[in-house]
Amino acid sequence: MFILARLTFAEAARKRIFLVILFLSLAFFLLYGIALDFASQELMRLNALRGRQPVIQQIVGNQLLGSGMYFASFLLALLALLASVGAVASEIENGLLHAIVSKPIPRSSIILGKFLGYGSMLISLGLLLFAGIVALNRLYNPQILSLLTPVHLVYGALIFILQPLVLLGLSVVFGAALRTLTAGVIVTVLYVLGTVGGFLEQVGGLVQKPSLVNLGIAISLLIPSDALFRKLMTVLTVAQENPLASLSLGPFGVAVPPSNLMIIYTLLYLMACVGLALYNFHKKDL
Repeated sequence: MFILARLTFAEAARKRIFLVILFLSLAFFLLYGIALDFASQELMRLNALRGRQPVIQQIVGNQLLGSGMYFASFLLALLALLASVGAVASEIENGLLHAIVSKPIPRSSIILGKFLGYGSMLISLGLLLFAGIVALNRLYNPQILSLLTPVHLVYGALIFILQPLVLLGLSVVFGAALRTLTAGVIVTVLYVLGTVGGFLEQVGGLVQKPSLVNLGIAISLLIPSDALFRKLMTVLTVAQENPLASLSLGPFGVAVPPSNLMIIYTLLYLMACVGLALYNFHKKDL
């Protein structure tokens, strides 16, 4: 299993999409740093003219941090979808797995090796993106992270890397049962649905519409990717201890913060995905 995971990691790192995502990540850091520097200078100019503006700093700072985390999450989601959705399905279609399963290798080792290999790649890149965004905000946007502790930082990193792992789990599930194109379409639609559901939940909380909140929660249970992002923002801004956090709404704000139970649910969700993928692949006629 671990040999397959290592080979899968090496294969994934050589894929063109991985190199494209790396290039986009570097371009993103450059542009994001420029945007943070510009915003920092504007806030300093505003403070010099009107005195310190904590509310404006909180609102702007939260949106800057949220936009960085959201775009980084999107890059990881793109990598998870394009690189891993064919991890099983495409190799079934081109006959490669037929040669592998004919050898004395348990089918479970193949699925687990694929999951661990691609998961390691996503975790590695995810931690680099997370560390880069936090470092840039520490430099240009320090007030938004003023209450952040090492515990919050580690917890936030865990939540951040869980987001692409959810998509990886779904990709392996559907890839073990369906053709590559079909699996890719389904996982992409679920990802978009999760994003829409997250916005519905936040809008419902903002306008006090329980029906929208409940609909968003139901969608988050189907695919918790956006709920994880909202939880990430709650953790990084230390919303429970920050009296100004409730003012920082907008597209990257959190009107209805997910509970810690969502993290436990996501871990169980991932385990269920792996289990279902093992079942689908075991039943596959190869």
